[in-house]
Amino acid sequence: DECAEGILIYRLDTSDRLLTLLSPPNELTNMNTLVRKATIMDAYPSECSSRRGICIVDENGKEHILTTSEQRTAIAWLEAMDMMLTRDGMGGRKKQWKGEGERPDGSNKIEENYLNLALYSNTLIRTDAIGKKKSKRAEQDEANGGVYYNVETNPVDGEEVDEETFESIAKRRAVIKDSWDFYRMICSLLRDRRKYDEAFTRMKLDKVYPYLNSMNGLNDPGDSGYDSAEKDLIQPNARHYNGMGPSRIAKAMIAKAEEALPSLVEICKALAGSLGMEEVGVGPTKEVAAAIKKAERKYNGNLLQVTDYCRALLVVKDFPTLLALLELARDSFGPLIKRVKLSGLKENRKSLVGGYRDVKINLELKEHICEIQVHLWPMWLVCGVDGFRHYRHCLEYNTDTFENPYDALYGLDRKTRAEIIVMAEEAVALMPLETLEWYHEKYILDYFAEAGLFLEHGLVVWAETTLRQLIKLRTESPDIGMDHHETLQLQKYLEESLRKQDKNREADEIAERLAIKEREKKKEEEQVEQSLLDMVTDPSCFNPAEMFENIMDPNKKERETEQRARKEIRASKKHWRNVRQQRFPFLDADIDASGPP
Repeated sequence: DECAEGILIYRLDTSDRLLTLLSPPNELTNMNTLVRKATIMDAYPSECSSRRGICIVDENGKEHILTTSEQRTAIAWLEAMDMMLTRDGMGGRKKQWKGEGERPDGSNKIEENYLNLALYSNTLIRTDAIGKKKSKRAEQDEANGGVYYNVETNPVDGEEVDEETFESIAKRRAVIKDSWDFYRMICSLLRDRRKYDEAFTRMKLDKVYPYLNSMNGLNDPGDSGYDSAEKDLIQPNARHYNGMGPSRIAKAMIAKAEEALPSLVEICKALAGSLGMEEVGVGPTKEVAAAIKKAERKYNGNLLQVTDYCRALLVVKDFPTLLALLELARDSFGPLIKRVKLSGLKENRKSLVGGYRDVKINLELKEHICEIQVHLWPMWLVCGVDGFRHYRHCLEYNTDTFENPYDALYGLDRKTRAEIIVMAEEAVALMPLETLEWYHEKYILDYFAEAGLFLEHGLVVWAETTLRQLIKLRTESPDIGMDHHETLQLQKYLEESLRKQDKNREADEIAERLAIKEREKKKEEEQVEQSLLDMVTDPSCFNPAEMFENIMDPNKKERETEQRARKEIRASKKHWRNVRQQRFPFLDADIDASGPP
């Protein structure tokens, strides 16, 4: 227990690396291990599971472990020690910063700025905690009456800490806080992109997917959402808008959209009523500024190519429901449909920026092109209505150009990383690692981001401790579990942290487990593919002509691949007919004996 010996108060003087005990020992103190005074020659994180332990080496080469009352205290003290030891070239560190802002008393401006930021952040944490519900630990700390975190710098004679200095610290904190928020957002965006990719991978295991994947949309240019300047579909009566400026055209389009909106509402109600949608939403109409911005970004400023002034969304359960929706829409109001964009669900097509995939149906109502966005429930669950914000941020920050969120830290100097870690600790101050539960999603993301900082900053012991706890929580989560892609991703980072500590045996074990999971995933995909092929091995699916072509064709391998793909599509279509008959029998109400397409 870290409190087994009670609370002891130490002072660290970074000018001479001297650690001094300030408080008297108490009846719980082990006098044999008590450190009264020590000159620090080296310091590094201990393997304490709470991340509050610091291992120091004194001038005699003896190791001691100091356990702080809060995890941010250990981090700030260890960083101060590291700066101190690096300045003096101790503990195998490369000597640096000599003369860089050095003060007459030997102190260094870099160290001072860091300590001031840490103190300022801690003061904010203490202030914000007033009036809030305190944890049992905090109440116990207050009962003990101690001050467990304090950092101060002694000004040189003649110098005073004035308002300008405090303002400078506050401004620096604001800049670093923005950096932390941005980095954390990148971690969130890439996490959600992986969720989208994983959702789509799982959805493709549906036996109707090969049939859906073989379908062509209507008036679908096949773009992935990056640039669509050659989009054929435009708003009707283009000549009426000749000579108008962008703002007038946008306002005219919005007026037409408002006129068409009631008809779109009725269509969506009819579709939802027939198929039992997971979620339905209509409107609002697009605003002028948003329309102009979209036209400039995607259509070279052509506002008539914007086709979602009047819009609605439908969320379907799965691919079979999507196929039923497409068929019902075709049979109910086919002449009104001007475009069906299926390319986003194609296996060989890119997703939207950020990983999202959907289907768009455009139809003309009241001489205006409207849009129905059809979302699939497994992908909708990732971000819900915030999916567009995710897309916009991914587009703005070009997140599709890298896979690892920790790459966002590339190029940061050590001082800046240390300051961002202060902000990370500020973010998790009310939720120590050992109190974290599986449902604390906000703090889990915070700790994940901080683990990346630790990995890059050389604090790999604390990275390991953090990642182990996150893996434990993800395993405990009823919605995630041990084999979830997010848990496996955390395992990869844990492997990295272990290798950086030369813990190669456990790292190899993790790597082997991950390889096994990858093989199991591949095997599952192959089994689904084989089950589809088994459906077409009966005599009714046997085609002698195809067999003869395959034997005589010199490009036998390519021919076999094509033949296999055709068989998968036929089997998938057959499976869809069975599902259609069982789940959507009403589709046959107004269809002749020829059956579904």
